[in-house]
Amino acid sequence: MKVLINLAALSALTILLTGCFNGSSGGGGGDRPDPAVDFSTFVKAEIANTDDTREAVQINDKEFSFNDQNNEQAFDDLFIQ
Repeated sequence: MKVLINLAALSALTILLTGCFNGSSGGGGGDRPDPAVDFSTFVKAEIANTDDTREAVQINDKEFSFNDQNNEQAFDDLFIQ
């Protein structure tokens, strides 16, 4: 009977430890995409950083959030009136 209890305890411990080491610990962090970039802030920063010899900005992997969709004055400070 004692052997059966030990075997059951060992099996339970093995199952619990298997759940801890399933490879989804996320320690590398390389799989996580960049956080969303506010579109208005991004555009304003790019317009402020214009230069004839500047390299192109890669935007293919960026995810934009559009927080100013209903703000008609979102880009007013970029234009002289």
